[in-house]
Amino acid sequence: MGEAERNARRILLFTGNGKGKSTAAFGMLARALGHGMRARVIQFVKSDGEVGEQKFFSALPLVEWSQHGRGFLPRDPDSPQMADHREAAAEGLSAALAALLDPDCDFVLLDEVCFALSRGLIESAPLISGIKGAADGKIVVLTGRNAPQELLDLADTATEMTMLKHGYEAGIPAQKGVED
Repeated sequence: MGEAERNARRILLFTGNGKGKSTAAFGMLARALGHGMRARVIQFVKSDGEVGEQKFFSALPLVEWSQHGRGFLPRDPDSPQMADHREAAAEGLSAALAALLDPDCDFVLLDEVCFALSRGLIESAPLISGIKGAADGKIVVLTGRNAPQELLDLADTATEMTMLKHGYEAGIPAQKGVED
């Protein structure tokens, strides 16, 4: 592999209805940090600052972390609460675009961005433009259910997580170290 291939911009996407999208992305973050890369994690939709991955990674000096969500979305897309969710997601998109252009950031993880797109919290055009404008060498990782086709087309690597069975279906609540 030549130098150009090793330094190309990489775009990886984890989508689907199965568990493991964010888990895979955070595994990649650990790998990048092991190589001394500087990283930004921008979370869409999520608002809980007590989840294990945030408690761990945000304490590390090479990671900048921000959450831009208000938690669970109302089922009704016309709910008055959606305006607050859209505002938070717009802040997340601004943070994502800044990280994609920042030469001091090597690895950008946009957690749950696909879900934010699928629920109409943000538009895909500025995100796609930002990803295309990211410098060579930048690693961009996107997660979330219902990835739009234009992100699938843009990604170098796309993985769909398929749920075969989930503990929630058997009434097992979220557990620290597994879902939290």
